[in-house]
Amino acid sequence: MSFKRLVRGGSKALQILTIIGLAAAPFSARAEPAYPGDRPVSILVPYSPGGATDVVARLLSVKLTQVMGGTFVVENRPGASGTIAMSAVARARPDGHTLFMNEITSTVVKELVPGLTFDPVQSLEPAVLVAETPFVLVINSNVPAHTLKEFIAYAKSNPGKITYGSGGVGSGPHLAGELFRQLTGAEILHVPYRGSGPALQDLLGGQIQMLITAAPTVAPMIKDGRLRALAVARSQRVSAVPDVPTAAEAGLPGFEISNWFGLAAPEGTPKPVIDAIAKGVNQALKDPDFLARLDGAGGVPLGGTPAGAKERVLAETQRWSAMLHASSAQAK
Repeated sequence: MSFKRLVRGGSKALQILTIIGLAAAPFSARAEPAYPGDRPVSILVPYSPGGATDVVARLLSVKLTQVMGGTFVVENRPGASGTIAMSAVARARPDGHTLFMNEITSTVVKELVPGLTFDPVQSLEPAVLVAETPFVLVINSNVPAHTLKEFIAYAKSNPGKITYGSGGVGSGPHLAGELFRQLTGAEILHVPYRGSGPALQDLLGGQIQMLITAAPTVAPMIKDGRLRALAVARSQRVSAVPDVPTAAEAGLPGFEISNWFGLAAPEGTPKPVIDAIAKGVNQALKDPDFLARLDGAGGVPLGGTPAGAKERVLAETQRWSAMLHASSAQAK
């Protein structure tokens, strides 16, 4: 039937068009399955495998695959202080199928890495917090110090000779080292790696002397004497290393920092998708098996809303930017 005949047909033609439209509607609805749908979701981790961020991301990807009915996979994109992974997510299509395993680095990397072409805080939309991991300060067992006070005295008497490692510029261990340096006045040197895993290997080998990292990561090395733990960087002791004093107990009040992890999506991702991600994570955090695995990795569950995640990111940005402005921390 031609368009002209449809027009001349008046109401009958309108009825035909209405029937066709109604018949097509279910097929249109089926063409857009609910998130995450059939396409895999990539969670980009800004570090090499083996560190706390990677471990939490992999535990989460398995559980989200179970509870959300899609496929979640982890991709490691280390390097450039995490900005390789950040920029990849920032440039990705804002449909929720490319996510960033967000953590403390995104809040400060703009302060530390000059010439960035994007703002990680603005370009990444926080969806939900997942967990946080308390830090413990450990040293190579060959360092002649057995308490935090002894180590601070040793570092001060040997300016420039103590090196500490991190997973990269702006990572949690880097910020923890800068906080330690600022509180103690000790002249220690930062050595960035492509993840906390390689930094830990060099600490064990004696190439660096100090590392501030997630407690369960180093708990076995503390137990067998390869590393010496001096303090945990929080107000309460940590179950993974119950005999290690808090920083305040060890004589350094104010030395409190923990890394946190969350999922973030590209700016402009639709609110229903952001809400679905948050719902999936909160559902995962109700599962006893997942919580047990998270605890084994040193993670304290968080969860919450997209608004709460955004508030945490902004608060962390303000706190650490202020600290870095007061220090001489620079990208290396």
